Amino acid sequence: MCFALLLNLTLGYRLLFSEQSIFAWQGVKEHYAKMQQELIDIQKKQAELSQEIKLLQTDKDYIERSIRERLNYVRENEVLYVFERKNNVHSMWTETEEDNQAN
Repeated sequence: MCFALLLNLTLGYRLLFSEQSIFAWQGVKEHYAKMQQELIDIQKKQAELSQEIKLLQTDKDYIERSIRERLNYVRENEVLYVFERKNNVHSMWTETEEDNQAN
């Protein structure tokens, strides 16, 4: 009888307060779900980068467009205007969709 009581107390303690408790298990489940979402996000990014690599290897128009956008290259007889973005104005009347995405 005393052994059974001691065993129940030990198991109850382990169930609620040890490293293998129910609360610890919930923490592990939450961490697992967070890691799964992070894995999905990384896989999406990997797919996007793979697609971009494929386009850079095969599509000359994409290469030209990327160089012109990212490096500000221009063709002969073209003029490039580069405007500084002013982030100090916060008004719903002056912000554009790009401003909202940058913030």
